[in-house]
Amino acid sequence: MKKLFISIIFLVLATPIFAQTGTIVVNISGIENNKGVVQIGLYNSEESFPVYEKNFKGAFPKANKSGVSYTFENVPAGTYAVAVWHDENEDKTMNKNLFGAPKENYGFSKNIYGSFGPPNFNDVSFKLNSGKKMTLKINLE
Repeated sequence: MKKLFISIIFLVLATPIFAQTGTIVVNISGIENNKGVVQIGLYNSEESFPVYEKNFKGAFPKANKSGVSYTFENVPAGTYAVAVWHDENEDKTMNKNLFGAPKENYGFSKNIYGSFGPPNFNDVSFKLNSGKKMTLKINLE
């Protein structure tokens, strides 16, 4: 009887922990070739966005001209933004020209692009609710 009681208490206490996460699926199009990887950064704060080394979670699947899909699982409910770029030469750096414009294709959640630099976190952020699955479609430019 004691084991049953402890098991019930554990299930009651553990259920909220598991229910407070969700899933984010990122579908990426506009990849020009199969070279390199696609750097995907999931950010949970304005302070870290969009510095890849400061992301909340990151991934770098192989580039595929027909598109790339990546799933972030067990993401705590909250506000997030996604930044993506096609790292063709796999140097983990957004390569830029003499004027500072990106030479590699990039994109952000909500497909919003900044005029002179990356967009603001608040403009591209979205809310993930507990137990939900969110699918984002990002087209690289």
